[in-house]
Amino acid sequence: MSSRVAVATALSLATALFYAISNVLELLEAEQVPDEYAMKPGLLVRLVKRPRWLLGLASDFGGYICHAAALGLATVVFVEPILATGILMSLFISSAFVGRPVVRTDWIAAGVLSGGLALFLYEVSPTGGRQIARTREWVIAGPSAVAAIALCMLLGRATRGRPRAALLGVAAGIAFGVSALLTKALVHYLGDGIFAWVTHWEPYALAVAAIGGVIVAQSALQTGALGAAVGSIESMSVISGSLFGLFLLDERIGAHTAFEVFAVVVSIAAIVGGIITLSHAEERLIGGAGSTESAVP
Repeated sequence: MSSRVAVATALSLATALFYAISNVLELLEAEQVPDEYAMKPGLLVRLVKRPRWLLGLASDFGGYICHAAALGLATVVFVEPILATGILMSLFISSAFVGRPVVRTDWIAAGVLSGGLALFLYEVSPTGGRQIARTREWVIAGPSAVAAIALCMLLGRATRGRPRAALLGVAAGIAFGVSALLTKALVHYLGDGIFAWVTHWEPYALAVAAIGGVIVAQSALQTGALGAAVGSIESMSVISGSLFGLFLLDERIGAHTAFEVFAVVVSIAAIVGGIITLSHAEERLIGGAGSTESAVP
């Protein structure tokens, strides 16, 4: 492993840790806000009044800096799956936070997630590809992503409970996947000068995707169906970010034989399955603690 890849890996793990901390803190606060504020900027207005949520937001910023640095060193398809370890970290942070043990099934899920991630990263090229997607590719991918997000949000408005949490989580995950590519472009422009990004459209689109993703993600957490919300956000972030990296930046997975393709499919299934299982475990831990919190808006 080159020093560049080693640093990118360390930064990705640091990103996962920061996001795990913010995940726990924001979970405990978002579900306390009345449902009428879902998918509205007023939700953030309510949340910023809560010190614990602000601490989670600060952790988000730390994670984003590490994320951007990692994307500047390695491919999106390499970095994004590593962030799946954040759900594993969240589980243990939650366990320590509420004083409840991690049960055997959670350990098994953690092992499945870790094994799937190791197998996937073995097949992925950590460097290569382009830094910026071509405009003609964004013309197709951009509207498709926006349409998918809008559809999930519309369906989410018409449902309640777990279905709403899952649909909004998918929408947020797609927004975060788009944000990963736009962040990589921003880092590339910053290499040409601190203000070199001003004349390009990607940083402005990044602001829209990131802020929109945060609002939708908090709306998903607000439903109280934490397992469905976290599982769909984390899974779709990994899936969408990796797919965008593969198809828009020409990043590569080194699977050529039928067996290698099968191994990649199995690894992805293990990662997603581990995320979903651990997200429900986190719901079991935090949900019980959250139910004792005051629901004062």
